[in-house]
Amino acid sequence: MNKTFNDNYQNKLEIDTAGNTTLDDVSKASWATLSAGIQTITPSASETADTTPYYDGEGFSSVDVTGKTISFAVAGHRLDGDEAQDYIASKYIAVGEKLHTLARWTDPSGKQVQFPATLQAIVPFGGAANVKQTFSFTLAANGKPQVVDASGTGTTTGSGTGQ
Repeated sequence: MNKTFNDNYQNKLEIDTAGNTTLDDVSKASWATLSAGIQTITPSASETADTTPYYDGEGFSSVDVTGKTISFAVAGHRLDGDEAQDYIASKYIAVGEKLHTLARWTDPSGKQVQFPATLQAIVPFGGAANVKQTFSFTLAANGKPQVVDASGTGTTTGSGTGQ
């Protein structure tokens, strides 16, 4: 296997602008890519861990990850007319289920992770008077994501391996 350093732009993050909210509706999704005007996308996984010391560990603990919340912090400049940004900005004052959508991340190898998501902390503009408007939000996964390998044939749920 060849080793390579991938550039971040090779990751593709998309949202559904048709209002679908479940993985059963992935085939009906109208995908819009988050790229134009976007400067940074930072994934994170907030983990819930059980840290338990056992007697056979002689006072030291074992850690088991028992839960996880996946999110993507997205930031850049507001580009009016961009389908993805316009959809997200339109949700600025929305609450509840109106902030739900589908999302899909494709890594440089072609593996996809798709999931129901919530749009959070939407900032549709901001900054000094003489600079481009800022744009940012957090895309938070709801529940266990679905992983599709690069060939598109192996669908799994949550293993992250595509196997």
